[in-house]
Amino acid sequence: MAARSNVLDAPMAERIQPSRLVAAGSALVGLAASAALLAPYIVRRGFCGAGGGCDRVAHSAYSTLLGVPRSLIGVVAFAVLLFVVIARGEVARRVGRLLGFAFIVEGFHLLALQAFVIHAWCPFCVAIDIASIVGGGALLFERAHERRWLRPGIASLAGVAAVATPLVLALSQPRVVSGEPIAALPKREGKIVLREFVDLECPYCRMTHVALKKALAARPDVVIERRHVPLAMHEHAEPAAVAACCAGEQEKEEAFVDAVMTSEVEPTPDFCRKVATTVGLDLAKFDECTKSGRAKKRIDDDKALATATKVPGLPTIDLDGERHIGALDEAGAAAFLSRHP
Repeated sequence: MAARSNVLDAPMAERIQPSRLVAAGSALVGLAASAALLAPYIVRRGFCGAGGGCDRVAHSAYSTLLGVPRSLIGVVAFAVLLFVVIARGEVARRVGRLLGFAFIVEGFHLLALQAFVIHAWCPFCVAIDIASIVGGGALLFERAHERRWLRPGIASLAGVAAVATPLVLALSQPRVVSGEPIAALPKREGKIVLREFVDLECPYCRMTHVALKKALAARPDVVIERRHVPLAMHEHAEPAAVAACCAGEQEKEEAFVDAVMTSEVEPTPDFCRKVATTVGLDLAKFDECTKSGRAKKRIDDDKALATATKVPGLPTIDLDGERHIGALDEAGAAAFLSRHP
């Protein structure tokens, strides 16, 4: 009983405070989620599928701060949070409170951006934001006591593991690249060439096309070079590509593609013929072209170019020496174009 009494009567300096454990756990979660979003910059692979909420947030204008990826800022910030959790003394407690307030504010700020500005939710970002709020709150409301906690070595190893694990796991993911340097395309009549590899049935290609068209409205110095790469997984992609090429023979490919890409209807042959009528094509010439095989030759050439330039997925966009792979929303398209004034 005496030994038990000694344990119960031990001073607070010898007990682990729950607030510190919560803050440490939040720091480790934040480190892991931030590292997962940082993976595309380091190992050129990541966990964000093209066109999803994660991808939309990652390619929005808010994914960086003064040119620095927010994921990198997150890794540094949560490493600092973990260090403050390990540290002891009154100074560490006061710094922890200031840091805790900043983490709470930033967590709510980033959640608000996703909800009201980007209109998309990234699971990793949400994990980071909640970890910021919970970890910040734990530090902010910590009681003023010296505390015993994990040894610094153990906590440091846990932090390294939290960062390294997502990076290693990312190696098994499909390749995702933004901003990969490529050979710049020669200008056409003094205009910058934007080369777009697309599949007219691909929903991510459609979303990106619409976003790019809006962004390009303010860029008369940019001209589109479209390359059709219909995927075998899409039943109507190749006939739609043939129809677009035939529209091009009548110099109305852009209008045809715009009509198909902005529609929610699958690009079946019947629908493509209706679009041909809508954009004012000569239907007799259009029908003759779709049966002739001329368009098939152009599509084969486009596929060969995609293979030769190592296009890993769709949509892929080449502009002035930079390649973007994956879907773009309006903010992402504007940010992409802004890097090439």
